[in-house]
Order: sequence, then C-alpha cells, then structure tokens
Amino acid sequence: MSKARIAIILIFAAACLIRFADAFRPINQASWRECDIGSIARNFAVEDVNPLYPRIDWRGTGPGYTEMEFPLYPWLIALTYKAFGIHDVAGRLWSLAFSIGTLFFFFRLARENLSEYASIGAFAFFAFNPLILQSSTAVQPEALMMLAYVAAAYYFLRWIREDRSGDLWFAAAATALALLGKATAAHIGILFAVLLFQKYGFSFFTKWQVWLFGAIAVVPAAAWYVHAHSLWTTFGNSLGVSNEYHWVGPDLFTNPYFITGILRIEAVYVWVVFGLAVGILGAINGFGRAVTRTALMWLASAFLFYIVTARTSADDWASYYHLFSVPAAALLFGVGLTSIFELLRSWADNFSKHALISNLARLSIPVILVFAAFVTFLAEGRNARSEFLEHRRSDPSFQFATDLSPKLAKPGLILVSGGSCTDDDGYPVAYNASFMFYWLDRKGSNICVQDQSIAAVKQFAAENHQYFIAERIYLSKKPGFEKELLERYGSIVSNEDYEVFDLTTGTAR
Repeated sequence: MSKARIAIILIFAAACLIRFADAFRPINQASWRECDIGSIARNFAVEDVNPLYPRIDWRGTGPGYTEMEFPLYPWLIALTYKAFGIHDVAGRLWSLAFSIGTLFFFFRLARENLSEYASIGAFAFFAFNPLILQSSTAVQPEALMMLAYVAAAYYFLRWIREDRSGDLWFAAAATALALLGKATAAHIGILFAVLLFQKYGFSFFTKWQVWLFGAIAVVPAAAWYVHAHSLWTTFGNSLGVSNEYHWVGPDLFTNPYFITGILRIEAVYVWVVFGLAVGILGAINGFGRAVTRTALMWLASAFLFYIVTARTSADDWASYYHLFSVPAAALLFGVGLTSIFELLRSWADNFSKHALISNLARLSIPVILVFAAFVTFLAEGRNARSEFLEHRRSDPSFQFATDLSPKLAKPGLILVSGGSCTDDDGYPVAYNASFMFYWLDRKGSNICVQDQSIAAVKQFAAENHQYFIAERIYLSKKPGFEKELLERYGSIVSNEDYEVFDLTTGTAR
C-alpha cells in the first residue's frame, strides 16, 4: 500500500473517531437551533409524523406549525425515536452518518482535481476544519445539507469535465436535496452558471439538459418554501426565515462591521488563520489551473451570499453559515501546497550541485506533503479538541432546567424570556429561545425584551401560561420590571441567572 493511501486512511479514520467521540452527548447547550430541531423531531414522533407540518414548542396556544427548511432531517430523527425511543443521540448519529458521506465526496472531489499528495493536504484541511467538525454531530440540518452540497459540486464538476449525462442528473438531484436542506445553498447556482458559460458560452440557454437540470434542482425547493411561507402567514411561526431581517442595505458602505465580521469569520473559522497564506499562494501561483479558478469562483459565489445576508452572516453566532467556504478553501489549500513544493523542487534543481542531492530533494517532497497534512491535522485538531471539551460541560441552564422540572407541578403552558425583538439597527430578529421548552418538555411562548411588561405577562397568564421562566439578563433591560413581577406574583425558584414566577391567580398578590 502506498504512503499516500496510508495517509488518506489515517486521516479518514482520525476524522471519524473525532466525530464519533462527540456523537453521544445530550443536547446540553443553550443552542436555540439544536433545541428547535430536537423539539420538532419529538413532536413528529409524539404528535403527527406528517413532514409537511413541522411543529415547534414555543407555539403559544396554536398548533405550532412553523416555516423552516424541508424537515427531512428532524423527520428521520423522529422515525428513529419511534423505533428506539426518544434519545438526543439519534440526531447526532444521523449527522455523523451524513458527515462521513461528505468526507467521501470531498476526497473524491480533491483527488480528481489535485495531485495525489496535494489532495492529502486538502482532505486533512477539510476533514478537521472546525466548522465542518462542529456541524458533523450538531443536531442541525447542516450536515445533511453539506453532504448534498459537496456531492452536487462533485458531480457537476465531473460532468463539466467528462460530459457524462449520469453525472448531470446526480448533480441535479443532489442540488435539489441541498436546497431543500437549507435554502442558503442556492448560491451554488452562481458557480454552476459560470461553469456552464465557460463550457458552452451563451448557447447554454439552448441546451434542454440545462433547463431540465434547473427544473430538477429548483422546483422541489420552490414548492416547499412556498408551502413553508404559508405556515408563517397563517400561524406566525418561523425559524429565522420571515421573522428576521437578514439583508444588508446601504449601510454596507458606511458600517465596517459587516465586511470586517465576514472577513474575521472567514479567517478564523474557515482558514484557521494559518491556512490563509497557503491558500493565497495557491490562488496566485496556481491561477492557471482549472481547479484554482473553480475554487475562486466557488468562494466568490459564497461571498456574494454572505454580503447579501450580512446582517446575519457577519455575526459570530452565525459562523456556521460560512460552511460553504470550506470545500473551496480546502481545494485552494491543496493548490497552495502544490505551489510550495514546486518552489522547493525548483530550488533543489537550481541550487543542488550534485544529482544525488537533487534526487534526495525530489524524494523528500512526498514526505513533506504528508508532514504538511499532519501539521494541518494538529492545528485544526487542537481547535476540535477545545470545542469537544467545551461541549463536555453542560450549560448551567441545562442543570437549572433539570432541577426546575419537578417544581413545575401545574400542567399548562410556560412563558420564557426571549431575546431582543430587534437588532441594533432596529430590524426584526428571531428572538424565540427554544431550549427551556425542550429541556422541560413543555409548550408555551417567548416574550422578547422590548415587549416585557406586567400587562403582557397578565395576558399570557389569561391564556393558560402557568409559569414565567425569566432570565435576569433580560429582566434587567427593563428597569423596575423584576420588582413589579415580585410584587404581583410568587417567585418559586431563583438563582443568579433565573427567576421563576407562578402566574396562576392563586399566587397573585
């Protein structure tokens, strides 16, 4: 077995082991997205398994139908719940399976577009990237979306290169799944359009295969998102689609936060800082290669998406939106490694006085490439280890919810603090916090910061909300509000982070 193949096997095995080690923890972090997906899966399992009508917990007095991406991922989790019982691990294992598939497709993509040893470095960069690792066991749809996204790119590029019709239809199906998984994947259409123009020029508009590809890729997602939007207009629930303003405006040119935020996330989370220099070298020295130009166009299409959605994509919490950059960055990293070792080989040829030294220099190139892949593993593995250890510690709110659950003896809805109603510029944001509902297995409502008032709480109490689980950090944003609550309602539990009020009339003062 060649050294290159051994290196690939070791990288793949290490990547799988790291992911596997993180696949068995509960949803123990105050992650709104993980808890939303977990609750939707649980509601599929215990209420109605129809995937066309996903339900959230913060539904108030309504049925909870919500606007979101096509809920294939939580639906698969629900089927697992029905077969084996409700356990958080099911969602992580599904993500793990999807992430392993993504590793396979990216390796094929790298191997078919880079030299053997450069593909090792690219594969290591991708496999241990912190964003990719984070999504690999997260109870979020990103793992499924990335599997389809990378597979779509792989098959489309192979079709461009080899013109085999089967690859085009696989690419269409994978693109459709990626768009259903997350509408944000739609920017890959820009890359595909540029590649089509390079291949056919303007005549690609006359190709029936192109139109059929577009129909297969877009129509299922378009139909779903029209239906999903009707759930928003009818029931008023959305997972950050229609209830948050993502789009940048003219302040892109006056507020540096948007560009600096995007670039910082790219540098830190995508390139892990050290990889940026290698990628830039690859982009400059390897521009004549088709893979380099493709990777740059891929990054450009992703950047266009980040700029258009800069009110979200520039925020640190939304770093996982930048997953789309990682495959292209990894390819550029591989090209950069090739450039480095071509420079080393040129140096050896020009300055070695003896043929023996020159030959030894050439023979060392594969060893240096493998070493570079190993350095990549160590650098990104260190970040992965830090993330892994952080996840080992449960969020304090998780323990609080565990202790609180038996004290909420009265059945009915709960009211829970949500985030701010708007961002700093006054645009609406998705303020619904789902984790307390999920951990307590209760339904109810959130109240955003600006809407906090005794009158609002009284209205929720009149609608069968039994308890108000209030976060002090949000209570403090309305001076005097906590004091008013204490004067009117009984506090049953409190700590430095939370105050829990009994809203029933029997305890009203």
